[in-house]
Amino acid sequence: MEANRKRQQYQTNNYYIDGNTARKRAYFGQEAMRDYSALPERRKELPTPRRPVPAPERQIHRQPRHLSGISKASLFILTIAIAATLYFCIELLMLQHQVSKMEKDIVSMEQSLNAERNKNNAAYEQINMVYDLDYVYSIAVNDLGMVYPNNNEVITFEATDDSYVRQYADIPQ
Repeated sequence: MEANRKRQQYQTNNYYIDGNTARKRAYFGQEAMRDYSALPERRKELPTPRRPVPAPERQIHRQPRHLSGISKASLFILTIAIAATLYFCIELLMLQHQVSKMEKDIVSMEQSLNAERNKNNAAYEQINMVYDLDYVYSIAVNDLGMVYPNNNEVITFEATDDSYVRQYADIPQ
């Protein structure tokens, strides 16, 4: 309850804070004359005199005649240098594009080579599974009666310069 009373008293007081001192509020009316004396007088600041700023003088700087511009020879050399630089930049970009294209082609060729190797290995394994050499030997020896030749049954002949031999007649018994 006492807190409410203090709050009401705080809200209804006629003081305000200006800086670090508390003064009474000024009212307009007859009371204002009486309470106006409590307020400090305002200082009126005098305007500071302004000095006229002198305009900067324009100074004309003339360059010597030989330095007044770029010569035609210098302009021609500069143009050639710019054109050469542009040409080399374009060539560099084209070469980089070709290199990246070749790298992509190499990668795709390596992938196709690996795929073909895998196919080849799979086919080789399939052929080895179909033709078992032990099975062929057992059929040849057991069912067909084949045997290894003796030393006297082997006929030798001299090879010619050709890489193959033509047989025109049967070999004699």
